[in-house]
Amino acid sequence: MTLAAELFQELEELRQTGLLRKLRTLSEGSGTHARWEGKELVLFCGNDYLGLSRHPEIIAAATEVLEKYGVGSGAARLISGTSDLHTELEQELARFKKKEKALVFGSGYLANLGALSGLAGEKDLIVMDKLSHASLIDGARLSGASLRVFPHKNYSKCEEIFQKETNHPRRILVSDAVFSMDGDSADLDELIRLKEKYNCLLLIDDAHGIGVYGPEGRGATEGREEKIDLIVGTLSKALGVFGGFVTGSSILIEHLINFSRPFIFATAPPPALCAAALKSLQLIQNDSSFREKLWRNVDRFETQNRSPIVPFIVGDEKKALEISDKLLEEGILIPAIRYPTVARGRARLRITVSAAHSEEDFEKLKRALNCHCETAFQQLPPPPKADPVLPLPPEADPPLAGAEKQPT
Repeated sequence: MTLAAELFQELEELRQTGLLRKLRTLSEGSGTHARWEGKELVLFCGNDYLGLSRHPEIIAAATEVLEKYGVGSGAARLISGTSDLHTELEQELARFKKKEKALVFGSGYLANLGALSGLAGEKDLIVMDKLSHASLIDGARLSGASLRVFPHKNYSKCEEIFQKETNHPRRILVSDAVFSMDGDSADLDELIRLKEKYNCLLLIDDAHGIGVYGPEGRGATEGREEKIDLIVGTLSKALGVFGGFVTGSSILIEHLINFSRPFIFATAPPPALCAAALKSLQLIQNDSSFREKLWRNVDRFETQNRSPIVPFIVGDEKKALEISDKLLEEGILIPAIRYPTVARGRARLRITVSAAHSEEDFEKLKRALNCHCETAFQQLPPPPKADPVLPLPPEADPPLAGAEKQPT
């Protein structure tokens, strides 16, 4: 059999099981709206939680720097790619996350990849929640360290691993703060307890928390920063820009500068993106109305986890695709999330909420869900009359049944 025939067969197997993926080209995107094949779509699937990707002040900040610095950065950070804007952004991110230093990467994926591969080696141990983001899993694998996973938010099992795995010079405990597929939150206090008891490093990926959670929008880790060694974040979700970063002590960041291959060998993010991120951070800290609008929209849903991520669990992959296609016909884009992104039998529609969604958007979503999802999804209640209290990191929920398979 030729290589082309083998590849075709593998793709056909995906097609038959409802797992084949294809790109969908959108135009005239605004974060929550776009056009596809001439049809106007409302997007309930993006990560632009605060609707800042089209904010005029952020666009103006990037445009001004584009004219001064050009489109690209021209080199890796350790060559000539570190501009004064990179340095300023890192200083602001460190202050924002209440850490000594920060290091900016080209994406959140690279930040996770770089943090773990830069700190751990083949003699070390990485202990990770089984539903941690794929970039954390890949970073652990790239490091060559021994990787042990514990069932989702089952911290007694996590402790058992540390009790057994004692012969490692460096041990790192890893978890998302807010999990990307279910919208539930880690028990950060329990993770901190384990970190202190077993004298390991604690790395928390706060990608979905930054700008969204906490009284000041500093993330799900707000108020606990001093007890967490490394906090990883992204600029491409609530901040509405692009890029990633790691914050920690000066010695940890200095170590990453010298040992993190995804940092050392990657071209630096363009200075214009740094300027945009700086303006976004300023807006988030000076104006809480973005978060207030987001949480009013989130509270239209009656769900277990108060989160901008609202999973509608379907189970069967083909059924999830079928529902997604029907919603698309109604002008609502919510892609079906399937294995290996989630466990087999846990296919879903992953609804995400933005501050930029309007009353009309939610009415359209309600009609489409009621039409095509029958009683499988709770109807959207009317918006709350009073502004919600901005949440601190939620308490841990019971482990989800059937969520044993980690994404790969």
